[in-house]
Amino acid sequence: MQQSNESAEYSSVIEDALQKIWRNVKAAREALFEEGLIVSNPYFRTLKKTNFTNEQASISPRVWMRDGGSPSFSWEKIIKRYHSAILHPTVKKNYGPGKSYLARIKKENGSIVKAKVCLTSKHIKINSKTKSISPGAFRDQPLWAQIAGEATEKKLCRLRKQEAALSRIVKNIAVIKALRSKENIDED
Repeated sequence: MQQSNESAEYSSVIEDALQKIWRNVKAAREALFEEGLIVSNPYFRTLKKTNFTNEQASISPRVWMRDGGSPSFSWEKIIKRYHSAILHPTVKKNYGPGKSYLARIKKENGSIVKAKVCLTSKHIKINSKTKSISPGAFRDQPLWAQIAGEATEKKLCRLRKQEAALSRIVKNIAVIKALRSKENIDED
C-alpha cells in the first residue's frame, strides 16, 4: 500500500514538472515570435517606404503564429499586378489567394492614374537542413533589400533553429506522456 502511495506521489510530481516544462516552452515560443517581429521590422519598414518607387523590393519577411502555437519565420515573394480601376473597380479585401486595393500611381510622364493593385504571394522555400533560404533569393532585388534581407535572414534562421529545438522538446514531452499513460494502463 505504501509503495502505491509513493508511486502516485512521484507520478504527480512528474506530471507537474511536465506541465511546467510545457508552460515554459509556450512562453519561449511567444518570446521567439515577438523577437521575430522585432528582427524583421526594420526590413519591413523600409519595404513600405520604398513601395511604388524604383527601389521597391518584391520579397518580404513573414512572421506569424501557427494554429498549434508555434511561430513561423518565412519569406514570400510578393507579386503585384496593376489593372485599370475603371475596368476592374471591385476591390477584394478578404482572406484567400490574394488581396487588392485601389491606389493612385504616378506614371513616368508625371500624370497620376487610379489603378487597382492585385497582390498575390509565393512562399520562398526554406532548406530543411540549413533552416535558411537561398542567398540567391535576393539576387534580383534592390541593393538595400539584398543587404538588409541577408542580415534579417541570418537572424530569422537563428530563430527557426531555436523553434526546431523547442519542437523537439514538445515531441519528447508527448513521448514521455504516452509512455506514462501506457505504464498506468499496464498497472491496471
